[in-house]
Amino acid sequence: MLIFATHMLKKLTIILFLFFASNFSFAHNYYFSFAEVEYNDFCGCFESSITVTTHDFEQVLRKKNLLNKNLESSLNDYQLKQKIESLINEGFQIKLDNKNVEFHLEGNEIGLNGLTTFYFSSKPIQLSNELHFSYSLLMNEFPEEQNKLTFIFRGEKTTLNFIANQFSHSIKLEQ
Repeated sequence: MLIFATHMLKKLTIILFLFFASNFSFAHNYYFSFAEVEYNDFCGCFESSITVTTHDFEQVLRKKNLLNKNLESSLNDYQLKQKIESLINEGFQIKLDNKNVEFHLEGNEIGLNGLTTFYFSSKPIQLSNELHFSYSLLMNEFPEEQNKLTFIFRGEKTTLNFIANQFSHSIKLEQ
């Protein structure tokens, strides 16, 4: 009887360990996205990169029924790329004179570190003295999301932080 109880206790311990390990291996306490935007005087356009956690972004795409497999094997799909472009344009916006700047997806990079970076550019645009940024990407799905944006203009960097209750900022440019 003692041998049976010891054997059952070992099995229970292993099962509990696997249960807790599996629950914590995919969970994390923070959600983030980073953007870097630069105004390129040569083309008169914005160039941007947005970096997200790959598995969080995949989760959002699956929830919206846009993704069946993993992101890396699906990015050759032109329609998916258009939907990703649209999704990011909804969650990341720059306004000049009350007009949204439209960004076009130029490419992407999926890193071994679990991060995916999307590269964007805008059409040539007349720059105004004030820029309005809205960066709520993934905040609807992950209320703890924190986004950080670095804006570069003629070598000067400005960093802005965005959280769920403050996802808009404005900056004035000295031209």
